[in-house]
Amino acid sequence: MSQSASHAAHITGPKTYGAVLLGLLVLTVITVQASYIDFGSMNTVVALIIATIKASLVALFFMHLRHDKFNAVIFVGGLLFLSIFIIWTMFDLGTRETILPSNLKEPVLEFPGAPLNKPVRPSTGQPAGTPAP
Repeated sequence: MSQSASHAAHITGPKTYGAVLLGLLVLTVITVQASYIDFGSMNTVVALIIATIKASLVALFFMHLRHDKFNAVIFVGGLLFLSIFIIWTMFDLGTRETILPSNLKEPVLEFPGAPLNKPVRPSTGQPAGTPAP
């Protein structure tokens, strides 16, 4: 049986794979270098953009999505919805107020995990003025 023209195997040459490899290596170096730079609140966004580009290269060339239009549309749609979910989550987290004992309406007598004003015994974690168990 012969294959039809629409189902013919797509052959990608070694030069293309070499270029993709070089691109992935360059993006890996950029990822490492970006980890040393403080972008403030944009740290997550920069990391996700670089990771998305790397994942797209892998999907397009190694998973051959650039030759399969239907699955490419599914892949791009998935990336679109993932980015929408992440953006809305970041909007939500950006509008929340940090909960601290100082900005609560009622005073809190005990707040687990809050720093103590008294020195703490390292062995027990109890304040220095309390008897050992």
